[in-house]
Amino acid sequence: MRFPLFLAGLLFFTSVRAEVPATPADDFNFLETTKPDAAALAHQAQVEREIARRRGMLQLHQVLGIATLASLGTTVILGQLNYQDRYLGGGDKGTFYKWHVGFSIGTSALFATTGLLGLLAPVPFEKKLQLDTATLHRSAMALATLGMAAELVLGVTTARHEGFMSQRDFALTHQIIGFTAFGAMAAGFSILFF
Repeated sequence: MRFPLFLAGLLFFTSVRAEVPATPADDFNFLETTKPDAAALAHQAQVEREIARRRGMLQLHQVLGIATLASLGTTVILGQLNYQDRYLGGGDKGTFYKWHVGFSIGTSALFATTGLLGLLAPVPFEKKLQLDTATLHRSAMALATLGMAAELVLGVTTARHEGFMSQRDFALTHQIIGFTAFGAMAAGFSILFF
């Protein structure tokens, strides 16, 4: 008695299944291979070239970023020593002035080169704006960029106020912004490496 019920149930389910038309998603062949069109292949090759170029540019960006951070740290230290020599009873010997100026020029060039590598690296895929380490890095570097630009202006302004009482005020502002720019750059560096 059970066997005929089983057969009746099996026939019922197979007949119901046979009435349902196959959808295109259900119709596939594992052995069938389709060749992508030439435009898709060309696009994929272009994306792969841009990814390789981006990787190379960002690797150089990282190496120069480390060098820039070290150079900016040295510039800040030399600036502090120059400030102490000049305004805090160091005798105003000028021992660190030329070193500070030289490092500031080199650091500015390194900073600009490193920033341009990061900004000009191709982005071959769509990236949504989100709060992640890359966005925090860019924000810290934007603050550091503002600081570096202000440092260049204040450095020249401070030097031009030689002999005026306001020179010390410009030098102090230059010093504070220098430490701030270094802090922003160190934060941007740390966000990506730690």
